Amino acid sequence: MLTIAIVAHNEEPYVENAIRQAREAADAATRVVVVDSASTDGTAARARSAGCEVLPAPLGKGAAMKAVARATRTPWLCFLDADIVENGRNIPLTLRRGIETAPESAVMVVADFDDPPPKPILSATIAVYGPLVAALVPEASGLFGGRPLSGFRAIRPEILGDDAPPDFGIEAYLNLSAVLSGRPVTLTHIGLFTQRFRYKGDMGGEISRAILDVAEAHGRLDPEVRPEWDAWTERVLKVIRTYRGDLSEREDYLARLHAVMKEPLPPRKP
Repeated sequence: MLTIAIVAHNEEPYVENAIRQAREAADAATRVVVVDSASTDGTAARARSAGCEVLPAPLGKGAAMKAVARATRTPWLCFLDADIVENGRNIPLTLRRGIETAPESAVMVVADFDDPPPKPILSATIAVYGPLVAALVPEASGLFGGRPLSGFRAIRPEILGDDAPPDFGIEAYLNLSAVLSGRPVTLTHIGLFTQRFRYKGDMGGEISRAILDVAEAHGRLDPEVRPEWDAWTERVLKVIRTYRGDLSEREDYLARLHAVMKEPLPPRKP
């Protein structure tokens, strides 16, 4: 049994694409639900008009994911981002097959994907997630492909604990929690996927906070030196916040980003 949860905040133009894919991947025992994260547009109405169950949820991606996890009784919970612009390869079906071939004790299946050109700059992945994970939870480094913060993933609902962040730090939290649980994690690939660039100035900060919180909770980072790590990430984030996706600024931005990334990370203990 499987629950497919489409997490949506103001995705009225695209939510039906995700619903269509979810239904194609579902069998008679599969629950399909749109988790409406405090949308202010017609997302919920569009989903209901398509005949889909809608679960109202608080604002914040992590908060919405926690809401549906608490309301789920199936062994697996498959998450889809609602902004599927094109109906290409069926993402939930690929995840479903990943679940079927995963080890019995697996705790998560993550969908990696490629971007059509021009490839985006994954600022938070390159400059925040990568360095922090490599330094603090190295066993998770490189385990989740080129898109470690993918919103397309299937999880065992129990790994989404009460301490999960309410925001865009949720995927980083899930990655680290899964690895630190000692249970298998598998990767599947969905091929090319077209994404929209949307400026989210706080995303990198939310991701870094989630990683540092998990590291601190698991004894990987001494609380006494946490302010130094916060300061390091803030210097990186200051550069990230300057980029709005303008291709003409790409090279200059990358140079500034790599320059700030060269600053050495602080020690993990005093």
